[in-house]
Amino acid sequence: MARRNIIDRIKDLPSDQKIVFWGAAAMALSVVLPWYSDIDAFKTGDTYFGITGPLYLIGILFLALSGTAILSLFHYTVREKVEMIFSKLATFYMIAGGFCGFLLLLANSVYFHPRFGVNIAIKEAGIGMWVALIGVGMMLYGGYTLRKRRERYSDMESRLEPLIKMQEQDYSPIVREHREVAKENRGEVYQVNDTAQPVDRMKTIEDVSAEQMVRRQDTLL
Repeated sequence: MARRNIIDRIKDLPSDQKIVFWGAAAMALSVVLPWYSDIDAFKTGDTYFGITGPLYLIGILFLALSGTAILSLFHYTVREKVEMIFSKLATFYMIAGGFCGFLLLLANSVYFHPRFGVNIAIKEAGIGMWVALIGVGMMLYGGYTLRKRRERYSDMESRLEPLIKMQEQDYSPIVREHREVAKENRGEVYQVNDTAQPVDRMKTIEDVSAEQMVRRQDTLL
C-alpha cells in the first residue's frame, strides 16, 4: 500500500517536478555505482564508487543534495525550509544542480590527473559518473522549466482584471456640493453650505427654497 501511494504521488507531480525527481534519484543512485576505474588485465589498480576513495565527500554531498530535493517535492516542512533560504524551489534546484556539476568536474580533474592512479594509460570513467552527469543535467533542466512556469503564471496573474469593478466614490467637498445641487434640482431637499448645519425636516420645500434665495442675495450684496 505504501509503495503504491509513493508511485501515485510521483505520477501526480507536474512534468518539471518529475524531471527534478528523476534527476535527483539518478544522482543518489550514482554514488553506489563505480565512478572511476583503472584496473588492467592483471587485475591491478583501483575502482572507486561515489562514496568511496579519496573523494568520498563528493558522494556524501550528492546524497545530501539529492535527498533534500526529493523531500522538498513531497514533504511540506522541508519545502518550507528550502523556500526560506532560497525563496524559490526552482532556485534551489538550479543551484544544487550547478554545484553538483562543479563537484563532478572537480572529481574528474583528480581522477584523470596524470599523477593519480596505478595504471595511467587504462583510466576510464565508470557508469556511476555518467549516471551522475545525467542526473545533474535533469536537475538543472527541471529547475529551469519550473522557474519559467512560475514566471509565466505570475505574469498571467498580474494581467488578470477583477470580475467585478467597484465604482470609486469621490468624497471631495467640490464633488459633494455638485451632487447635492443635482439632487436639489430633482426635488430633494439638501442644505448646501460650508458649515454643514443640520436641516430641519419639519420645514416645507418652499421655506427651504426661500431661505436659500435670501442667503444667495446676501452673498451677492
